[in-house]
Amino acid sequence: MNIEALIGMNITQFLLGLVRASGLIVTAPLFQSRSIPAKAKALLAGALALTVAPYIHSDLDLEAFSFWMAVATLIQEMIVGLIMGLMVNLTMYALQLAGYFFDVPMGFGMINILDPQSGTEIPLLGQFNAILAGLIYLAVDGHLTLISSFIKSYDVIKPGSFFFHREATGVFLKAFSNMFYLGFKIGIPVVGTIFLADVALGIISKLIPQINVFVMGFSIKIVVGLTTLALFIQAYIFLIEQSFSSSGTTFRLLRMMLRHLTG
Repeated sequence: MNIEALIGMNITQFLLGLVRASGLIVTAPLFQSRSIPAKAKALLAGALALTVAPYIHSDLDLEAFSFWMAVATLIQEMIVGLIMGLMVNLTMYALQLAGYFFDVPMGFGMINILDPQSGTEIPLLGQFNAILAGLIYLAVDGHLTLISSFIKSYDVIKPGSFFFHREATGVFLKAFSNMFYLGFKIGIPVVGTIFLADVALGIISKLIPQINVFVMGFSIKIVVGLTTLALFIQAYIFLIEQSFSSSGTTFRLLRMMLRHLTG
């Protein structure tokens, strides 16, 4: 019996699904973490490919292509997966950016710790934000929404039909600017409160010159910053939850991007 008929797919369908899934795993939040072994990532990409391959409807036959035509087609599929993961991961970067906004005025700007997911050094509160965002991302089933978007992407971008329209650049820039906007919204309460604390310390230094405001300021700003962070943590959770929900900004921009990536 023909094995391809038995499993309901051919080698072309499996390769097209595997390459796009691999691109997604490389850049998607949590999936791209260095804490996940490479073999586990490969198995996940293979599982996604096996799931979606029977539903990939394409007239392409990589076996009939020349070598370079087949490579070009697979590269296109890889790019689609990379873009999908990156669009969602920009929101994660926004949370790390908010950590920079927290750390610098609080005096933690010189303290960096190793992020096990990316393998890079990030600020102390940036790591806290990244952990919080990851937990909320899982809690609102953001990873499942991403996988669902991956499966549905074959209805929008048929294999071999990838084309980067000019409008896609605008969507990416909008997503990139939204990263800074979200990071600023999360960081502004702490930054604003510490700014007011700096103003108060400046006034005190003028009224009572004998007080060493420079030394006192470090402790005061840390206490004020952490207190403000604790008071606004519910608002942060709400903003992150809204961003990662299936109807939120992150996946809405992802769907817009997919519509502009097909010829």
